[in-house]
Amino acid sequence: MATTTITTAKSIDTFKPRAARYAVKDSEVAGLDLRVYPDGRKVWTLRYRADGRQRRLKLGEYGPNRIGLAEARTRANKELRKVDGGTDPQAERLEAKRAAAEAKRAEERAKRDNIDALCEAYIERHAKVRKRTWRDDQSKINTEIKPALKGRPVTSITRRDCRALVQAIADRPAPIYANRVAALLSRLFRFAVDEELIKANIAAQLPKPGVEIAARPEAEREDKPYDDDEIRTIWKATEGLEAAPRALYRLGLLTGQRPGEIGGMHWDEIDGSWWTIPAARTKNRKEHRVYLTELALVALGTVARLEDEPRVFKGYRGKRQLAELNAKVFAGVRLRKKPRHAMRDTVATGMAAAGVRVEEVSHVLNHSVGLRVTAGYNSYAYDREKRLALSKWARRLTAILVGKPVASTVVPIAG
Repeated sequence: MATTTITTAKSIDTFKPRAARYAVKDSEVAGLDLRVYPDGRKVWTLRYRADGRQRRLKLGEYGPNRIGLAEARTRANKELRKVDGGTDPQAERLEAKRAAAEAKRAEERAKRDNIDALCEAYIERHAKVRKRTWRDDQSKINTEIKPALKGRPVTSITRRDCRALVQAIADRPAPIYANRVAALLSRLFRFAVDEELIKANIAAQLPKPGVEIAARPEAEREDKPYDDDEIRTIWKATEGLEAAPRALYRLGLLTGQRPGEIGGMHWDEIDGSWWTIPAARTKNRKEHRVYLTELALVALGTVARLEDEPRVFKGYRGKRQLAELNAKVFAGVRLRKKPRHAMRDTVATGMAAAGVRVEEVSHVLNHSVGLRVTAGYNSYAYDREKRLALSKWARRLTAILVGKPVASTVVPIAG
């Protein structure tokens, strides 16, 4: 007949699994039980009272190389002595687990509380996700921020440190570049706030030592837009190019879109007189529709459409290739820092001169317009306004190219 209590180690083998879990008491230590589970597992537990409430503490699993009867009794007696001394073993164990978890979290925070780790997380989880120009941020981090802060804990960096970093760059002198680094520091430490490493953005609204273009005296500003003579020179220079690069540059003067957006154009983005730039390729991550005037369609019509090639300007995005083309196209005009982007300034200025309202110019260029809240509610596409604006510019551009005053009706140039 099977015993109903645990008397010896050998007696434990007589307790077989049943359909439901059951417990067997130890004959020597009050409160020590062996729980037998339907799957055959046997687990030692200890019953006791603390603060007037029944408790049950798991001591471990019975089995070979685990906890035998003698060790189970030793552990049970040790825990019961704690109870006699006014300590609740279960509460003690929970507190130990909590402390271990907190220590682990503190260790993880310590690993993240490092400027190098913060910069890496910022690039991977913020800049690469939200910014097409994330490589610029990476460059500034590698050449300016990391060397200046030298692996310091993020929590040890102060606003004074950030100001000193920015001022040191300005003193080289590189004041405008210092402004850019100041803006990056603000984004970086705002990310640190989101990561719960620090409570406040220590680099928010840092003083910017550089005088931005908009704040410079008129005489010191770069005159970006091309004048009429320069427009004619550029247009004529494109005549010596192959069809694809010729269309690439002429679309810059015809549409005013960003060079990278034009260079990435796909054939399936063009539908009649409209070109839809997908959100993934626009600077503000919003889909943008561009009206293609007759001049623009003529330029595109000269580009051969290659079989199984979705891109319009395949092979014309490399810096070296474009540098060679830029040297040819802009050889006869005054040097600009970004000559292709200056065509965008030219189109904006030309539309304004043709009587296009500044808000409509902004829509053509895919810039933000209006108060942030209002802009968030406004879903109007402004296709009509874009078409009229670019049509006015096409008429003005045509008049410039033929050397005549702007007229209301001008026959577009097909060359």
